[in-house]
Amino acid sequence: MSTNSEVFPIDIVSDVACPWCYVGKKKLEKALAQVGSSITPVVRWRPFQLSPEIPEEGIDYKLHLTQKFGSLDRLDGAWQRLTEIGKDVGIDFQFQTIPKATNTLVLHALVAALPTLEEQQNLVERFFAANFEKSLDLTDKEVIWKVVEPVYKDRTRFEAIYNDGNLKQEIQQEIQYYHQNGISGVPYFIIGGKYAVSGAQDSSVFVEVIETVIKERESENKNQ
Repeated sequence: MSTNSEVFPIDIVSDVACPWCYVGKKKLEKALAQVGSSITPVVRWRPFQLSPEIPEEGIDYKLHLTQKFGSLDRLDGAWQRLTEIGKDVGIDFQFQTIPKATNTLVLHALVAALPTLEEQQNLVERFFAANFEKSLDLTDKEVIWKVVEPVYKDRTRFEAIYNDGNLKQEIQQEIQYYHQNGISGVPYFIIGGKYAVSGAQDSSVFVEVIETVIKERESENKNQ
């Protein structure tokens, strides 16, 4: 079997309301474009919550971040830096107009319930863009429906997932599993089922790790 025809798993432990996760997603995509057909990537999104304490109705975005990180002055500096980094990867961050910090559990449930990885990736991208570029209130059920409608299409199905307490509990258990395995910050990438990359690293880092896995697979195939 040739190396590029083998499944090449890439697991991304991520929150959907995390700006660095959005940046990391874009940098990974750039890396995958660079390696091209040398691998057949299978990208899986894994849930994580940076702020599970946020109530379901959300909290004012600036207030939440001020409580978590300190003064607004510090936030402005971080936002300026992230905005510049975002431009380089095609993200138009609009931090000043984001209305609320969101408890993302229901958003993770809506992603997890989709039957294909392609649909899941599509919805993750839509949530990132809705939150960080369109400044939508993702604590509002009707707003969420408008974001997911192109993917879900069926309102009844959406309602069932939105209200599925068992699925939310399963997601909380999965998040706990990552905590127990030492993951405390996201994004966190597991490349080729072997190597971990923590944070929104430059695309060259992802390329280097992917090429390392390819070389190891080629060596293993020769020795079989």
